[in-house]
Amino acid sequence: MSRLPDPGKSRALFIGVDKFNSLEPLPAVRRNVSTLVELFAGDVWQLGSSHCAQLLNPTSTREVDEAIFRAAEAATDTLLLYYAGHGLLDRQGRLHLAMPDSDKGSVHSTAFPYDWVRMRLADSGAARCIVILDCCFSARAMGVQSPASSIAALAEAEGTYVLAAADERAIALAPPEETFTAFTGALVRVLADGVADAPEFLDLDTVFQGVQSILRRQARPDPQCLGRNQVGRTAFVRNPAYVPDQAHDVRYDLQTAIEDIHVARSLADTLQAVSDGVVAGLGFELACVNLVRPDGDLVVASFSGDAEAEARITGRVGVRASWDRRLSMGEAWGSLRFIPHTEGQTLEGDDIPQWYMDGPAPRSEDEWHPADRLFAPMYVPDGTQQELLGVISLDKPRTGRRPGPAQRAALQSYAFQAAIAISSARLRANMQRALVRLERDQQALRASEESFRRAFEYAPAGMVIAEMGGEQHGRILRTNDALCRLLGRPASAMRRYSFSDLVHPEDIGTLLRTSAEGGRAELRLGRRDGTYVWVSLRNSVVADAADGPRFLLTHVEDIEERKRREFELAHRASHDFLTGLPNSAELLSRLSARLCENVAYPGVIQSTELAAYGASDGYDYHVHAVAPEGDQDYRTKGLAILFCSLNGFKSVNDRFGHKTGDAVLIEVARRLSQGVRDGDTVARFGGDEFVVLADGLDRAVAQDLAVRLRNEVVQPYLAQERALRVGASFGIAWAHCGMAADDAIQAAREAAV
Repeated sequence: MSRLPDPGKSRALFIGVDKFNSLEPLPAVRRNVSTLVELFAGDVWQLGSSHCAQLLNPTSTREVDEAIFRAAEAATDTLLLYYAGHGLLDRQGRLHLAMPDSDKGSVHSTAFPYDWVRMRLADSGAARCIVILDCCFSARAMGVQSPASSIAALAEAEGTYVLAAADERAIALAPPEETFTAFTGALVRVLADGVADAPEFLDLDTVFQGVQSILRRQARPDPQCLGRNQVGRTAFVRNPAYVPDQAHDVRYDLQTAIEDIHVARSLADTLQAVSDGVVAGLGFELACVNLVRPDGDLVVASFSGDAEAEARITGRVGVRASWDRRLSMGEAWGSLRFIPHTEGQTLEGDDIPQWYMDGPAPRSEDEWHPADRLFAPMYVPDGTQQELLGVISLDKPRTGRRPGPAQRAALQSYAFQAAIAISSARLRANMQRALVRLERDQQALRASEESFRRAFEYAPAGMVIAEMGGEQHGRILRTNDALCRLLGRPASAMRRYSFSDLVHPEDIGTLLRTSAEGGRAELRLGRRDGTYVWVSLRNSVVADAADGPRFLLTHVEDIEERKRREFELAHRASHDFLTGLPNSAELLSRLSARLCENVAYPGVIQSTELAAYGASDGYDYHVHAVAPEGDQDYRTKGLAILFCSLNGFKSVNDRFGHKTGDAVLIEVARRLSQGVRDGDTVARFGGDEFVVLADGLDRAVAQDLAVRLRNEVVQPYLAQERALRVGASFGIAWAHCGMAADDAIQAAREAAV
């Protein structure tokens, strides 16, 4: 059952005894019962008063039995029974629930036997029964007091869950200065406040853990629980502390972990990033990577989560035969292998390096045992899963439970990506070493050519080797199949290009600023069909011992989808959501980029950055923005700012509503955009104000443009089957280098008044 109890088919009975003839009174019990009735009749289960009953200070055991019988007979979904009061034991150690006239000397005749509750539960038609006992010795309800008891006999009714305030020999506390008894107070807190970082629905086991955590922090008796047929894992109440926006997103953590392992530079960094990613993003406290050595055995190459265990087992080796045995044991979860503690005892004698964790034995079948083992094999990424690359060992899930389907799927995806990252790291290291050997000795070159070709050609990401230095600097020497497929160009055609020939013209500057050794860049490469694809470049220099740097080795990764998402986010941040025009921040950014701080022309600026590909003349040119001098200067061409303010727009909003007003603003934006040149900027500055940036205009052309745009704006607008008009005021100002963008916009606004 994953749903909450059905209010129409569920019943709750709350029994409390706070006054006794011969026993100590428990005034907090009355508040226990009234508060729980209010919670379950209201927000928790929404039972209402008809399905949520209370019985306070019953006069006889018969009255209690009849109340339980009525609730058990009516419930077909969930039955909840609660008792708060004194717990008494008869001479055989059986639990009895105290009544107002109960006496310790005659328990069997004055108190209500818990065995009667068992019988009523067994006869009930409810799908699940929940018993909550806030009394001394309440764990006796679980049957633990008798050596003859067995787990199967603890609750005769299928789907029964017992939650007890104290174990079989302990008393339950009722601190006189507190509103509730100790156990019920913790239960009320969990029901009312929820459990942070927990799912939207709390199961009984999670509620128990929340109550247990509160009582342990208060140094009070440990509660007890026992369930049958996984009833503890079914939804019990809604979690008030659940916040959807802050809920744990496995997909986001998986994506972050995968990105981290693919940006590590060396093999050692990649291996450590793999184990770190499991701990940081996939919900486990411990992880290590066992890497296959050339001789077939596996060495512990990285460890995360415990410094002491890391120092003890990192570098130790496990023989391949023992690993093959482990990967054939236990349960197969897809490509994962889980070995439960019941089978794990046979592993203690093998030679696999491992750590040992302490902890309590699990209370339910799906809880994680300290001796459980989980492995994620990694295979060479050729799609066959034939050659083992390594194994990720995992332990201590943060939830305390065995991974569910979503977490298992995330682990399998992560292991696959980790295999690619490790293979790529090995590949990069192998290629760099191979290229150095090729230049040192021609005989070594011929011997390693085939292995290098395989490593290079079958790399999952694009790879390119280019010349470095001299007149042919940047000329492509070799590309692999992955890059040819990405760009849609055959390898023979690629060798006719310099790398800079493939780069988008707007990204040439980025390429020139990317250093050869360790340089990284994101830019666009041209496909054969004329389109461009966004890629990430990572450069390495392959050095020759005699002649210095000779070759440039570049790793090319397709990032088209990520860049598309980034551009969408950037566009939303820089453009008006209603009209689609650039917003005021984007307008000021574009204008500031056009204006420098110097009024006088400073000449050219020398560029000293090292270029990895191609050649630059070393200079960067800036054309200064100037303004016409005086009102009679009609020859100077400058950067004109046209400020448009709508007149009477507020009356349109007031009379026809904001929906019509929005339609008018959209149409104004369209008319202004159609009335300017392709290179001009039309922006919505705010409210009913628009700004046009037009470079290279003289005073007469700017005035003519303002008149034409105004004539377009004041044309009638069709709204609600009638034509309406708005006026427009235009002001013109001129921006020039040496002035602030804000000042230029303000001058145009003042001219429009």
